[in-house]
Amino acid sequence: MANHHRLQKGFEVLKKSGIRITPQRLAILEYMATSESHPTVGEIYKDLQGVLPSLTTATIYSNLKCFKKYNLINELSFGEVCSRFEWTTSFHYHIRCEFCGKIVDFYYPKLMEVEEFANIRTGFNVSHHFFEVKGICPKCQ
Repeated sequence: MANHHRLQKGFEVLKKSGIRITPQRLAILEYMATSESHPTVGEIYKDLQGVLPSLTTATIYSNLKCFKKYNLINELSFGEVCSRFEWTTSFHYHIRCEFCGKIVDFYYPKLMEVEEFANIRTGFNVSHHFFEVKGICPKCQ
Protein backbone atom coordinates (compact mmCIF):
# COMPACT_ATOMS: atom_id res chain seq x y z
CA MET A 1 0.00 0.00 0.00
CA ALA A 2 2.85 2.41 0.80
CA ASN A 3 4.30 1.74 -2.64
CA HIS A 4 1.00 2.68 -4.30
CA HIS A 5 1.11 5.93 -2.32
CA ARG A 6 4.69 6.58 -3.54
CA LEU A 7 3.68 6.02 -7.15
CA GLN A 8 0.64 8.27 -6.82
CA LYS A 9 2.75 10.99 -5.18
CA GLY A 10 5.38 10.77 -7.92
CA PHE A 11 2.76 10.87 -10.66
CA GLU A 12 1.11 13.93 -9.08
CA VAL A 13 4.41 15.79 -8.61
CA LEU A 14 5.42 15.23 -12.23
CA LYS A 15 1.98 16.08 -13.60
CA LYS A 16 1.79 19.27 -11.49
CA SER A 17 5.25 20.26 -12.78
CA GLY A 18 4.15 19.85 -16.39
CA ILE A 19 6.30 16.78 -17.00
CA ARG A 20 4.86 14.53 -19.71
CA ILE A 21 4.22 10.98 -18.51
CA THR A 22 5.62 8.72 -21.23
CA PRO A 23 5.38 4.91 -20.97
CA GLN A 24 9.13 4.78 -20.22
CA ARG A 25 8.89 7.46 -17.53
CA LEU A 26 5.91 5.74 -15.94
CA ALA A 27 7.68 2.36 -15.92
CA ILE A 28 10.82 3.84 -14.33
CA LEU A 29 8.73 5.80 -11.82
CA GLU A 30 6.78 2.66 -10.88
CA TYR A 31 10.02 0.67 -10.59
CA MET A 32 11.55 3.21 -8.22
CA ALA A 33 8.35 3.67 -6.22
CA THR A 34 8.03 -0.07 -5.62
CA SER A 35 11.73 -0.88 -5.18
CA GLU A 36 12.95 -1.63 -1.69
CA SER A 37 16.53 -1.96 -2.92
CA HIS A 38 19.01 0.69 -4.01
CA PRO A 39 19.35 -0.13 -7.74
CA THR A 40 21.94 1.09 -10.21
CA VAL A 41 20.95 2.25 -13.69
CA GLY A 42 22.22 -1.09 -15.00
CA GLU A 43 19.97 -3.02 -12.63
CA ILE A 44 16.96 -0.91 -13.57
CA TYR A 45 17.75 -1.47 -17.27
CA LYS A 46 18.08 -5.23 -16.80
CA ASP A 47 14.82 -5.46 -14.84
CA LEU A 48 12.77 -3.33 -17.27
CA GLN A 49 14.27 -4.55 -20.55
CA GLY A 50 11.70 -7.33 -20.89
CA VAL A 51 8.81 -4.91 -20.32
CA LEU A 52 10.17 -2.11 -22.54
CA PRO A 53 12.61 -3.55 -25.11
CA SER A 54 13.27 -0.10 -26.61
CA LEU A 55 14.36 1.35 -23.24
CA THR A 56 17.93 2.68 -23.15
CA THR A 57 20.24 3.49 -20.26
CA ALA A 58 20.27 7.11 -21.48
CA THR A 59 16.49 7.26 -21.02
CA ILE A 60 16.84 5.82 -17.53
CA TYR A 61 19.54 8.35 -16.61
CA SER A 62 17.51 11.29 -17.89
CA ASN A 63 14.39 10.16 -16.04
CA LEU A 64 16.27 9.58 -12.80
CA LYS A 65 17.76 13.05 -13.15
CA CYS A 66 14.21 14.41 -13.55
CA PHE A 67 12.94 12.47 -10.52
CA LYS A 68 15.89 13.72 -8.47
CA LYS A 69 15.17 17.33 -9.50
CA TYR A 70 11.66 17.01 -8.08
CA ASN A 71 12.92 15.30 -4.88
CA LEU A 72 11.27 11.97 -5.62
CA ILE A 73 14.51 9.99 -5.38
CA ASN A 74 17.95 10.24 -3.80
CA GLU A 75 21.20 9.44 -5.57
CA LEU A 76 23.74 7.52 -3.49
CA SER A 77 27.38 6.98 -4.43
CA PHE A 78 28.93 4.81 -1.67
CA GLY A 79 32.33 5.42 -3.31
CA GLU A 80 31.39 3.09 -6.16
CA VAL A 81 31.86 3.58 -9.88
CA CYS A 82 28.12 3.93 -10.47
CA SER A 83 25.44 5.60 -8.41
CA ARG A 84 22.58 3.86 -6.69
CA PHE A 85 19.11 5.33 -6.34
CA GLU A 86 16.34 5.13 -3.76
CA TRP A 87 12.90 6.58 -3.30
CA THR A 88 13.05 9.66 -1.07
CA THR A 89 11.75 8.82 2.39
CA SER A 90 12.38 10.27 5.82
CA PHE A 91 16.01 10.86 6.73
CA HIS A 92 17.96 7.64 7.31
CA TYR A 93 21.40 6.10 7.07
CA HIS A 94 22.65 2.99 5.26
CA ILE A 95 24.62 -0.08 6.18
CA ARG A 96 26.37 -2.00 3.40
CA CYS A 97 27.61 -5.59 3.39
CA GLU A 98 31.32 -5.78 2.59
CA PHE A 99 30.88 -9.12 0.83
CA CYS A 100 27.70 -9.05 -1.25
CA GLY A 101 27.11 -5.27 -1.37
CA LYS A 102 23.58 -5.47 0.03
CA ILE A 103 22.40 -2.09 1.34
CA VAL A 104 19.89 -1.77 4.18
CA ASP A 105 18.30 1.41 5.51
CA PHE A 106 18.35 2.14 9.21
CA TYR A 107 16.87 5.01 11.11
CA TYR A 108 18.86 6.95 13.68
CA PRO A 109 18.58 10.59 14.70
CA LYS A 110 20.44 12.85 12.26
CA LEU A 111 23.91 13.62 13.57
CA MET A 112 23.37 17.38 13.66
CA GLU A 113 26.25 17.90 16.08
CA VAL A 114 28.68 16.68 13.40
CA GLU A 115 27.43 19.32 10.97
CA GLU A 116 27.52 22.04 13.65
CA PHE A 117 31.04 21.04 14.69
CA ALA A 118 32.25 21.06 11.07
CA ASN A 119 30.71 24.50 10.60
CA ILE A 120 32.39 25.91 13.71
CA ARG A 121 35.80 24.33 13.00
CA THR A 122 35.96 25.18 9.29
CA GLY A 123 33.64 28.12 8.72
CA PHE A 124 31.88 26.11 5.99
CA ASN A 125 28.14 26.52 5.55
CA VAL A 126 27.42 22.79 5.89
CA SER A 127 24.53 21.58 3.73
CA HIS A 128 24.54 17.87 4.66
CA HIS A 129 26.70 14.93 5.60
CA PHE A 130 27.14 11.37 4.38
CA PHE A 131 27.61 8.56 6.85
CA GLU A 132 27.99 4.94 5.81
CA VAL A 133 28.22 1.89 8.04
CA LYS A 134 29.85 -1.26 6.68
CA GLY A 135 29.68 -4.80 7.98
CA ILE A 136 28.78 -8.34 7.05
CA CYS A 137 25.10 -9.14 6.52
CA PRO A 138 23.49 -12.20 8.16
CA LYS A 139 23.42 -14.07 4.83
CA CYS A 140 27.19 -13.67 4.31
CA GLN A 141 28.21 -14.46 7.91
